Amino acid sequence: MERFVTIRPKSKLISKYVSYYYFHDSDEMDFKKNFLFYPHFKHGFTVYQEPEGIRTLFTMNYDQQMTVELKGVFHKIGVAFNPLGINQFISKPISELYDPVKRSFSHWNPDIIPELKEVFQIADLHQKSQLLDQIFERRFNLNPKLVILEQALNLIFESFGTIQVDELSEQIGVSRKTLLRHFRKHLCCSIEEYKKVVKFRTSIQAASSMGAKNLTEISLYSLYYDQSDFTNRFKELTGQNPSAFFASIRQMGEEDIFWKFDE
Repeated sequence: MERFVTIRPKSKLISKYVSYYYFHDSDEMDFKKNFLFYPHFKHGFTVYQEPEGIRTLFTMNYDQQMTVELKGVFHKIGVAFNPLGINQFISKPISELYDPVKRSFSHWNPDIIPELKEVFQIADLHQKSQLLDQIFERRFNLNPKLVILEQALNLIFESFGTIQVDELSEQIGVSRKTLLRHFRKHLCCSIEEYKKVVKFRTSIQAASSMGAKNLTEISLYSLYYDQSDFTNRFKELTGQNPSAFFASIRQMGEEDIFWKFDE
């Protein structure tokens, strides 16, 4: 049987930086599924328990649809970090630690591996979640240098990704060059890439939580320039027009996880 459950952190400290955990597993030997996941401003730390041991992946995905293949019996834990969340648990800029090609993030290895093994040994999902809280509490390392980026992200989210870079730098009081450098250093993307994925995810949120099924309503709520802009941006990020995309995705758990499964 396949199981997928999302649980939010109970720790007040960790809940500021981790949006939710998800637990995905199957005990079916003949299990086989392929799915696509899409760009997000949240960053994912994924842990697999395999016969060879623990395998971890880290994903910062602003512009691609990525394919995952699941076969046979598997046990998987996902950690969804809020914007700049991962940055509060490391001692160096994320750009120095993350390999986007291999999706590797070795900063915590190997010391985190024995702790993750303990999580997999626990049956109760809420106890698993609490142990994950404790793992991240031990690694918490508040970075006060991220204030500029925090201000920038707040303005981007408030505008649904429509604010211009010049206006952004003016409101924060730093140069455009400084702002661009901070995005590359701590978020591994450009400002325009980030704005684009915020608007994309705003559209998905409108379609799912607000019950807005009309594409015109969704595009207006998400502040796309016009219907053509709405369609073009979706094709760019998903390979589909908005109508086909919304018809094909499936929400997993109770959070903002939307995957497309191969039928």
